[in-house]
Amino acid sequence: MRNDVAWIEKNQHWLFPFAYLFSRIILYLALIPTSYYGFGDLPVYYNWTTLRGWPYFNHWVEYPPLFPFTSEIIFILSNGEVFLYDFILCVIIALAGSGTIFVFQKIAHQMYQETVAHWRTVLFFSILLMLPYTWWYAELITVFLMILSVWWGISKRETLAGLGIAAGILSKWFPVFILPALFRFYSKKQFVKVCLIAATIVILTFTTLYVLSPQMTLASLRAQPNRSSWQTLWALLDGNLTTGAFLTIEDRLHPEVAGIPRGNPPVISPNLTLLVFAGIGIWFLIKRNQFDTISVIAFLGITWSLFLLWSPGWSPQWILYLLPLILLSFPISRAYLVLIALIGLTIFEWPLMLMRQIFLSLWIIVPLRMGLLALLISLWLPQIISAKKE
Repeated sequence: MRNDVAWIEKNQHWLFPFAYLFSRIILYLALIPTSYYGFGDLPVYYNWTTLRGWPYFNHWVEYPPLFPFTSEIIFILSNGEVFLYDFILCVIIALAGSGTIFVFQKIAHQMYQETVAHWRTVLFFSILLMLPYTWWYAELITVFLMILSVWWGISKRETLAGLGIAAGILSKWFPVFILPALFRFYSKKQFVKVCLIAATIVILTFTTLYVLSPQMTLASLRAQPNRSSWQTLWALLDGNLTTGAFLTIEDRLHPEVAGIPRGNPPVISPNLTLLVFAGIGIWFLIKRNQFDTISVIAFLGITWSLFLLWSPGWSPQWILYLLPLILLSFPISRAYLVLIALIGLTIFEWPLMLMRQIFLSLWIIVPLRMGLLALLISLWLPQIISAKKE
């Protein structure tokens, strides 16, 4: 027994990450060829990678360049074989999941006592192992870069934090939300350093792509902002009862179609609602008077929730960004209940209802999701704004 305790204490940091990686490989080998795809985007990634040439040069993509170029390299390494492409991508996504668990564990042990940190990690590991969004989509790559940047940020490693945020932005934009969370957690000099590193890398990357291929680069940048609304309150108001799928593979060869909305135009302009939600976020930033580790995570959660309330669209895999923030910042009992509600509602939405074309269910699902996001903000607020002492 003593040997067991000593071995666990020595190796506990890699046990869950390795178990996750191993389980994902077994899952892939057991469900291949098509069952593994489920109702996700893995076949879509392969299909647009089969287009001639490179993304941003010969065709446009709606993602920042990191994942499209990675996908193209995987395609070349696999010589276009679907099985090899899927397997390599599976391993990369699984490694990202393992890395996410590893970093989550590091943050949890910094914030909490050993036993509490352990059980938070067990719960996080169990959720990632169960949720199909962790293998139906490549989202875990960006989630890993986000949580790694948070770890470097709260550890006061400004250079690494700036590099991590830049990589995250080049993966899927969302890690930019870490920057306001770090505001005033750092000194002005440190914060400016992080921002400059992240901004310089991102601007240089897109400037280079624009100089070499202006048409496809602009088309790639226009694709997401000009999409019609989907699966949100704004989509219901616009009459867009649809999912986020919005184009054919061949469309990517034509830069002129990248910015054309495919659904009804917005009844309320996203630019107008952006002013409202950005104003709320700035007000929270001004009122914030807590600047410890938990406040960084809480403010990131608030920023994410405000973005999701504002966003014209919603994708179910985006809950992966919220899960570690909820588990790291709330009491376990509260986090457990919130996660059950959030995950249950999201699975009910996709694939249960929308895969069966029951779009009227959105009139129930969307208000419930908005209520959960508003609840999350209210629960995070005391962690960034403490009551003034008399």
